Amino acid sequence: MRRRIDERFLQKWADAIAGTIGTDEGKLDRWMAVLDLLNRIRKIRPARSFALDGRYSLEDKKSFFRNVLAETLGPDLPGNEELVLEPLLKGNLWEGIPALEATLLSVFDQKAGRVVVEVRSPAPLPPEIQAKISETLLRFVNEGPGRELTGAKSPDQRLSVKPVWKVRPELLAGLEIRIGSRVWDASLSARLRELEHQLLKTA
Repeated sequence: MRRRIDERFLQKWADAIAGTIGTDEGKLDRWMAVLDLLNRIRKIRPARSFALDGRYSLEDKKSFFRNVLAETLGPDLPGNEELVLEPLLKGNLWEGIPALEATLLSVFDQKAGRVVVEVRSPAPLPPEIQAKISETLLRFVNEGPGRELTGAKSPDQRLSVKPVWKVRPELLAGLEIRIGSRVWDASLSARLRELEHQLLKTA
């Protein structure tokens, strides 16, 4: 049966893991690899059945899944895997892994002053164009009006930008940029929608 995770517990769980990461993106990547692997394991019925099998102790289960992580990720393990395995197995919280991933990323971004920006384009952008867009976004979140959207801890905090590049052929041309819930749509499809709207108003 699917269990709903209390949001306060989820936040504490993410905070505990984030405490081992600080602002180190390398450590964050290793933890995200662990959570991604566990998210894949949760869809494997025999593994889930073992996790729920009352014939095995919590220590046996932790040891088993720790070995699975070690064999798969090897030296990329972040250490302190108990922080995720014990609550996961003790509370049967497998369905909460995607929410834990999202919360951990949010906690890290706040601590590190990192702004995640989704950049959508109709085709893959060349590296030199990506670099120019990244520079513009960096100025936007530090010096421009975009700073108000970032939740910076202090006026002096220097923010970094993590662009997430996505291809959306339906945009036809131009770009669509998202920061949080705000969207700047400079795509050709948006211009065509606006033109259609204007034509319908005058018809």
